[in-house]
Amino acid sequence: MTSTSLLKSNNLVSTLTISFFALFLFAAVYDMSLFSQTINALFGQAAESFGSFWQWLMVANLALALGIAASPFGRMKLGRQSKPDISAFRWISMIMCTLLAGGGVFWSAAEPVYHFLSPSPAYGGVDENSLAAATAALSQSFLHWGFLAWAVLGTLATVVLMHAHYEKG
Repeated sequence: MTSTSLLKSNNLVSTLTISFFALFLFAAVYDMSLFSQTINALFGQAAESFGSFWQWLMVANLALALGIAASPFGRMKLGRQSKPDISAFRWISMIMCTLLAGGGVFWSAAEPVYHFLSPSPAYGGVDENSLAAATAALSQSFLHWGFLAWAVLGTLATVVLMHAHYEKG
């Protein structure tokens, strides 16, 4: 891909992204109650349709991460460098700080409370403020902040970004 076509592609992506956000904000400002009802209905429908699939996909991703780590691919180097720019300690530190700064400080503590007060539709109509809601809230939080989340961060995101940076430029 030439630099001109890459620049045109980036401009198109930027234009589409800005247009989507502008449309999103316009809809919210135009009629907030209708907008909220629409978003909640779409979220409920997506959670009901894809909730179990998403959770099994996370488990499969953890299995993939463990499989990659245990196989010879776990030692494979991406890129054309003889030695890494960043030590393993610094790399792990960056991942930990980014995750904690990005959501762990606030959302990992607030998420169980949020799901307790408003249980996910994926749990089949659990009443809020109940023992079942507490179980569902903690389950959802462990899904988002446990080994499964680290597997996604360590496999999908990292390998894809490293491949794009080092192999595709």
